Amino acid sequence: MIHDFPLTEWFFYAVRWLYGVLGNSYFLTIFITTLIMRLIQVYPDIKSRKTQQKQAALQPEIDKLKKKYADNPQKLNQEQNKLMKENGVGCIAGCLPMLLTLPLFFCFLAAFRFWGYEQTVKLTYETIENPALAQETYESFKFLWITNIWQPDSGFAPVVTPADTVATYGNGSGCSCSNQSSNIGNLVLLQDGYTDLHGNYVSGEQIWNAFVENGLATGAYSKEAPKEGEASMQLLQTDDARKKYDELMSTYKKGKNNGWFILPVLATALQFLMAWLGQRQNSKLNPEAAAQQKSMNMMMYLFPVMSLFICLSSTSAFSLYWVLSSVFQMISSTIINRFMRNKAPAGEIIGDDKLKIGKTIK
Repeated sequence: MIHDFPLTEWFFYAVRWLYGVLGNSYFLTIFITTLIMRLIQVYPDIKSRKTQQKQAALQPEIDKLKKKYADNPQKLNQEQNKLMKENGVGCIAGCLPMLLTLPLFFCFLAAFRFWGYEQTVKLTYETIENPALAQETYESFKFLWITNIWQPDSGFAPVVTPADTVATYGNGSGCSCSNQSSNIGNLVLLQDGYTDLHGNYVSGEQIWNAFVENGLATGAYSKEAPKEGEASMQLLQTDDARKKYDELMSTYKKGKNNGWFILPVLATALQFLMAWLGQRQNSKLNPEAAAQQKSMNMMMYLFPVMSLFICLSSTSAFSLYWVLSSVFQMISSTIINRFMRNKAPAGEIIGDDKLKIGKTIK
């Protein structure tokens, strides 16, 4: 939506633009977008792994400090921080991949949600005005075993968004940082219109007027947010409007299962696998530190569980993005690990001999 969180808006416009450039291919759009985002995260990932190597080389000196200041935790903390600072080891660098992944996860989740909103609104409009074209659009939503890529890959999900869900569009259901985003008129589709599969331009006003004339919406079309006291644009806000929507969209056999849970299960499995591989890699680099942080590493398993629930309730398009992102991350991690193993081993550190680890790990 327009006026939503800026990063979400940018991602949304980027995927819509890429979709047009790639010949209206959802899969290619998601594939290229995922690849670009993974490439952006390669550099922070390399920095993180270099930090892990440095931490592994520092571990013997840290163990000496723990023995020396066993009865003085405050002094131990000071000396440990000093040692890490002198050798250019920082905690933030090691957390960079996670710091990048989480914001990207939620911004893309919101962007794909808004894109799904638009596709449902577009399908509804075409079903009113041109059922034959609407059927073409609906067929374009199919992906392998999934009937509608804008619905969850779930055996319990209908193939068309239910009226109760459509009624929440523009009701603050996205990741918003602006009250203006609660206006349904802020959907980019209703602001800028769109070009259909036959190359015909349809304005946002045409879409809205068709909804109003068919009893699905109320309120005058406007590109501006409603002023205080003015009636806003409302979609399916009455029982009668929702009933009309359900009757209109019944042609798509709403009771049919949309998918078979494949993408959510894949996303979860890949996230668990990456967590396990990451833990294994850390154990190889620094067995003692890895053992001490075992309880913290268990937190990494919460993200796969979260991914399962999000993918079960989000569009299949987002689930596909998340699966591809995990696959690309595993491939890039394997390449980076091999590259790092071929580098010179960690050297001497600042200790009694006053030599820096940075001489061999740059």
